[in-house]
Amino acid sequence: MKIAKVGLERIKKVLLRDKAGAQEDLIAVLKSDACELLDNYFEVDPRSVKAEVEVDEFGYYEIKLSARAFRVRGAFHGG
Repeated sequence: MKIAKVGLERIKKVLLRDKAGAQEDLIAVLKSDACELLDNYFEVDPRSVKAEVEVDEFGYYEIKLSARAFRVRGAFHGG
């Protein structure tokens, strides 16, 4: 999936930059990429996309994403 590779590379670049401003940049990238991904499946309100990144006591990243969508795009078939 090309979009996923591009998104991963963007996140890697942000993480490798100066950490002082990296959190805001990372959140902006996550919101943009999440909106783009979700928009493939839902009609998303881009203003509703929220992202939060925190580090827990073990050094693991906790990533929270949320968005509001109006409806599902197309038809999905189980299989």
